[in-house]
Amino acid sequence: MPIFEKNVLKKLFGELWLKMINETEFGPKLKEKDITILFVVNDPDVNMYIDYKGPVFGEEAKVKKPLVTMKMSGDNIHKFWLRNLNIPKALATRQVVAQGPVAKVLQLLPLMKPGMELYPQYCEKYNLPSR
Repeated sequence: MPIFEKNVLKKLFGELWLKMINETEFGPKLKEKDITILFVVNDPDVNMYIDYKGPVFGEEAKVKKPLVTMKMSGDNIHKFWLRNLNIPKALATRQVVAQGPVAKVLQLLPLMKPGMELYPQYCEKYNLPSR
């Protein structure tokens, strides 16, 4: 059984991305480095596009032209935000499939730390496991 229901994934990440973009260095760095990311999620099937303005989902996300596309399961996104997913290993084993200049996005990983610190609170809010 997948961790997320589609509507929960969209609500949770809509809130989390907006908070990170508006209240941390993450948003300004996305703009400065001109980075856009499309997450193609399966289980549940959700497309999530992120830029410095915030996230968009579904058909609106699919028509965007991202710098980087990341494909993974909802369970792996959950593990990532809980710091339970080794990104280099996940890329090597194709649990996460990346297209585009991934090295540029990997520079942003340290800026995602505030989101990782907030994520367990969102898990509690949406009744998701936080381990």
